[in-house]
Amino acid sequence: MPQDNHVALVCALSKWIENHTGRVIHLEELAAYSGYSLWHMQKIFKEVAGISLGKYIRQRRLAGAVNALRQSEQTIFDIALDFGFGSQSHFTYMFRKEYNITPYDYRQNPDITLDIKEPWHFTHDCN
Repeated sequence: MPQDNHVALVCALSKWIENHTGRVIHLEELAAYSGYSLWHMQKIFKEVAGISLGKYIRQRRLAGAVNALRQSEQTIFDIALDFGFGSQSHFTYMFRKEYNITPYDYRQNPDITLDIKEPWHFTHDCN
């Protein structure tokens, strides 16, 4: 069972990530925020959350992009850049890998719903 301070760390990181998904997030920046070394922070996050920190950040950026695809008229290119992807092609690749559909096809078909994972701090006791 994870230590309480480790759960609190993952809660804090999850909240911080959610507030910063609209830009590139550097792991070194998170380590400085957490007060742990990069290696130790990533180890704790994976042990507590069951997912690597890098993958978690990518999932949260993609979740934000899903909302933007449905709720805005921004181009897919602009959405990709807004959520920290270096190019539209990389965004499309990661989107398809996560959701088995392209951003374009998702946007074009309003009947499609995707399984978007909630932020970690929404589904765990973070007080």
